[in-house]
Amino acid sequence: MRFLFIIADLGPNGVTYSRFRYAGELARRGHSVTILALVAGETRAIPDGVAFEILDHSTTRLSGVIQQIKSALRLRRWFKQNQPFDFVSSSLTPADRVVVRAGLVNVYHWIHIATSELIAGVSNPRKRQRRAKLLRRIYHRKPIIGVSQGVIDDLAKLDAVPSRATLIHNGYDVEFIRKRAAEKPSDLPAEPYYIHVGRFAAAKRHDVLFDALKRSQSTRRLLLLTDRPDEAMELARKHAMEHRVSALSFRDNPFAYMAGAEALLLSSDLEGFPNVLVESLISGTPIISTNCPYGPAEILTGPYVQWLVPIGDVQALSNKINMFEASPYEIEPWLYQRFTLGGSMDQLEELARLQDKPSLGKFRPFF
Repeated sequence: MRFLFIIADLGPNGVTYSRFRYAGELARRGHSVTILALVAGETRAIPDGVAFEILDHSTTRLSGVIQQIKSALRLRRWFKQNQPFDFVSSSLTPADRVVVRAGLVNVYHWIHIATSELIAGVSNPRKRQRRAKLLRRIYHRKPIIGVSQGVIDDLAKLDAVPSRATLIHNGYDVEFIRKRAAEKPSDLPAEPYYIHVGRFAAAKRHDVLFDALKRSQSTRRLLLLTDRPDEAMELARKHAMEHRVSALSFRDNPFAYMAGAEALLLSSDLEGFPNVLVESLISGTPIISTNCPYGPAEILTGPYVQWLVPIGDVQALSNKINMFEASPYEIEPWLYQRFTLGGSMDQLEELARLQDKPSLGKFRPFF
């Protein structure tokens, strides 16, 4: 079968890594797989057996209606020359906009974050209303894939009813992660530590993380793997935690750093489906997480729900750290075996077998 993954660019984000992981596994299963980036971005290794193309090398952004229309025209021409495909998906709103303008039909829009949160972040009421209307037009009566049930259910806030909604939790190569987790990087901390892996962004709430650890009885250090380590350390200084916090830039093998930690802490106000939680469990490291929308409550289920705390609650997170140090918990394999790469690929193959194939419809420069 022929699979096409449309992305905006090769940005350093979990969505890009996820598409690469899926593309590589589908290619190993004998399928024809193409990753199409709409604009130029960072350079990174393409999985073996996967075709990769950049639609427009002249720009690195999909900002503005004019640029999106130009990209949509290029996408139409490219699709016409390269069809047919059995399965096509687009990931994240910039790519989704271009796909809709291009008039591609039966393309699965892969939703990784609650659309209502994309609207809530707009302060101007009129702009917020326009964005809500735009997102509804993108996703209403379209097939979608949600990385969590929460992001699927959230579409109801837009009055957007997908033509088909499929839940595909992010899938993970358990053997690969465990193999990489067993490695010992030279800069692993020598003393016991907790770890946080994530961008330095407001929604990640590093402030809550620093204050909770400071307020707890713990003496362990905190290691950050992040995209802006200098800024993270500046915030640590503001919270008088610079003596207990170390910040490194993202690593190619974060699993080894997870495996060396006592626990992974997640303090976010918002997630779509936090990859780091499952990756940490596979690496053998327990997790303590805010019960943010969406994803953590779909990962820590059953008796493990006790390791979720309310968002923004510094004292609750601090108490949970104390509780963990008094009585660490063991990870049962069923916690992460629900999120295997093989299971996700089985679902994609099932979608590719459906009769409604991707096709080229009417060009929609304005919608």
